[in-house]
Amino acid sequence: MIISKKLAHFLLLFEPVFSRLSAGVIGCLLLTACDSSDTSINSHRAMQSTHRVEVITVEQKPVFLTQTVSGTLEAVTKIRLYNEESGRITKLPYHEGDVVKKSTLLVQLDNELLKTDVAKAKASREQAKVDLSRVKKLLPKKISTEEEVARAQTELDLAIAEEKRQLTRLRRTSIKAPIDGLITKRLYEPGDMLAPQSHIHTIIDPTALRLKASLAERWLPLVKKDQSVTMRIDALGDKKFNANVIRIHPTINANTHKGIIEILLSPVPDGATVGQFSRTSIELTATDRLIVPVHTIHYEPEGAYVYRIIENDKGETVAEKVFFEQGQQFASVAEILSGLTAGDHIVSRGFLGLRTGKKVDIARGDADTDNTEQESKQ
Repeated sequence: MIISKKLAHFLLLFEPVFSRLSAGVIGCLLLTACDSSDTSINSHRAMQSTHRVEVITVEQKPVFLTQTVSGTLEAVTKIRLYNEESGRITKLPYHEGDVVKKSTLLVQLDNELLKTDVAKAKASREQAKVDLSRVKKLLPKKISTEEEVARAQTELDLAIAEEKRQLTRLRRTSIKAPIDGLITKRLYEPGDMLAPQSHIHTIIDPTALRLKASLAERWLPLVKKDQSVTMRIDALGDKKFNANVIRIHPTINANTHKGIIEILLSPVPDGATVGQFSRTSIELTATDRLIVPVHTIHYEPEGAYVYRIIENDKGETVAEKVFFEQGQQFASVAEILSGLTAGDHIVSRGFLGLRTGKKVDIARGDADTDNTEQESKQ
């Protein structure tokens, strides 16, 4: 038995009392105190040798996340009107913001010279028709030949084609609205001289608006055509509007690694118009994936790892470090490609000081709950 300095000092203070006691009683008291101290230390060490942790179970299930894309609204139908004939503008009655009906005259060019060309082509056609009729009458009398008849027929065909060409040119001096729509651009004024292929007007259909937005390439396979989404328009406050994915572009931008999706806003709400900034929330669902919470994952130069709970050869519950191949991250969970299997129990809390082979005490959590449910069913 070893007596510490504090214990010796204590004994000296009470020496008169201890002197009346027998040596045997004092020895018993000292032995009891030492045994009690040793038991407490051993118990504390035993508690420290077991690491208390909480665990979760690796699961295979569908994963869900929400992605928000943004951009400006644009018209689904947008038509730029160009002239095919050169000429001076004589009529240009509509301005930006005007609503027009289909077939409404939007642009009229000076066409007096073309009218003259049409009349000339018509006269040529009539003359060619008369010439053909004359040579056909002379053919039975052997005054004309088959060759002359064929040549006259060709002249008539050319005259008819020229008349059609001139009539087409004349019609194209009048530009009409191709749809019921809204004028958004007016680039010239009456009296301006236009060269061929000049952009005069832009007209849109305001009843169909869309958002063309970029989405990361890893999420594109999870988007489905005709999928319902929710759209907000900043100018209209916090109101939510129904929309649908109408098109998924087949290519990915090599620089940004993003693809384009088109979202149709239908019906168009009051106050919505081209150019407004909008945000769209898309709910994405992945097929069954093997997943773990992100907060359970640790990283080293060798890769990602977790602590898995296993039973060693002695029947003790211990932790082991397991490296695994990580896939995509879905919000707060990450996909496991290899290294773990469904049903594995991994540590979710209590990482500090944990190492491979460390005995653990599992706090009541997911794993214990699962076991309790199984026992209750049995």
